[in-house]
Amino acid sequence: MNEQAAFLSDKINAIVSGAGSLLPELLLAGFFLLLVTLDLFKSKTIKQLLPWLALTALFATLIIQILGGYTSGDEIFLDLLLSDGLARFGGILFSAAGIFTILLSLQNKPLEHLEKGRGEYYGLILILVLGLNLMAKSVNLLMVFLAIETVSIASYILTTILKDNSRSVEAGIKYILYGSLSAGVMVYGMSFFYGFTGSLNYTSTGFGLALLQADGLLVAIAAILVFAGFFFKISAAPFHFWVPDVYRGAPMPVVALFSTGPKMAGVIVILRFVTPFADSLAFSDVQLFLGIAALATLVIGNLTALWQKTPRRLMAFSSISHAGFLLAALLAFGTNYTSGILFYLAVLLFMNFGIFLFLQISEDELGVEDLEQFSGLGKVYPYLGVMALLYLLSLTGLPPLAGFMGKLLIFTNIWEAYTLGSNPMLLALLVVGILLTGVALFYYIKIPYYLFLKRNLREENLVTSLSNKLLLALFALPLLVLFFKPDLLLNWIDQLLAL
Repeated sequence: MNEQAAFLSDKINAIVSGAGSLLPELLLAGFFLLLVTLDLFKSKTIKQLLPWLALTALFATLIIQILGGYTSGDEIFLDLLLSDGLARFGGILFSAAGIFTILLSLQNKPLEHLEKGRGEYYGLILILVLGLNLMAKSVNLLMVFLAIETVSIASYILTTILKDNSRSVEAGIKYILYGSLSAGVMVYGMSFFYGFTGSLNYTSTGFGLALLQADGLLVAIAAILVFAGFFFKISAAPFHFWVPDVYRGAPMPVVALFSTGPKMAGVIVILRFVTPFADSLAFSDVQLFLGIAALATLVIGNLTALWQKTPRRLMAFSSISHAGFLLAALLAFGTNYTSGILFYLAVLLFMNFGIFLFLQISEDELGVEDLEQFSGLGKVYPYLGVMALLYLLSLTGLPPLAGFMGKLLIFTNIWEAYTLGSNPMLLALLVVGILLTGVALFYYIKIPYYLFLKRNLREENLVTSLSNKLLLALFALPLLVLFFKPDLLLNWIDQLLAL
């Protein structure tokens, strides 16, 4: 009895002493409860306050994570969570993604008329950001699974938040089916790792040493099973089938969040997860699998995007192609590839939210649902047209925009890794990545082609709101600044990673 009491006392002390590392998550959870409670009231004034309370929570967590000082750094909380510089940078990106999502939601017409579930909608955004933070901090396989499922459940509900939209409900059902399948496969693979190592902490020294003694083929199979869940979150092949339907059925702000937040968190999880395999017998097999998956994702994403006729589906396959670039970047072992990947993720955040805001304005105000309906709109609304051109050129990876610098860093790291190890897979990824960047130009340029080179047959006269214009400029400014001064962000990333 005394031993149990002492054990319980030690655990309680550990929880109390390490609770500071969970300050952003506790803040988000508290505001979620507040939003759900206030949503029970019928007062219109309270309903109007809900998005601003959600913004307050996200701004507070953003400031806390930028300033730091709320965690001791390298100490692992209950063998589950690590609040290091990588998790902190991820948390900053997730908070920014949540803020941008709410700002887009305030401008979105279908969500503007959402009466039932208004507090639920904004509360779920907070829960999703909370789950993303836990994914970035997780160093325990069970914690990773719980964090991914937290994000997934919030995502399923957000997809179907417009219950009167049959397309939205259909997308949500497909999303749940694919998510359940990938989660089951992932947790089955995690059980293998526990059997190999006797531990769930995949960043511990003992975990890596145990993998050295395990059968290389079985370790590779287990790793492939676990990657099923990770690939689902970052929309990588062969777990990408949910993407086109969800992107077409979900509200535009939710689509923008899905194209960034889960992808960023999934990449950070993979960054941590692949480290123990560097010295194991299964390393070459895992590297080969990741390389094949990256090639397949790049090819499927880029080539399928060429045939799309609606902007939502085009951006869905664009998102898949970016997942391929990120997977390729994860194979540049032996180089400083972490900084390049985090730079690319930060740039992707602004590119995607910018282009989805443009699509939201086009859809809500002009009723644009396919590419041909963009005809001539760039001449009638030059500000919108120029902003769309900036985002699309950056997504392609052309100068003078930060998308070019992001892809340049990734290609540089892959080439450096190839020169170190002469791995033909890396050379193939480099060549295919460069060629498909050229292919990407063909489908991204479709929108500017219709905007500026086709005749306008419409008679409407849209006056873009000042808030939308300011948001478009807000998302575009970092893309210009980070092209000319990428070291501003890279130096900050290096400082955070050194913590």
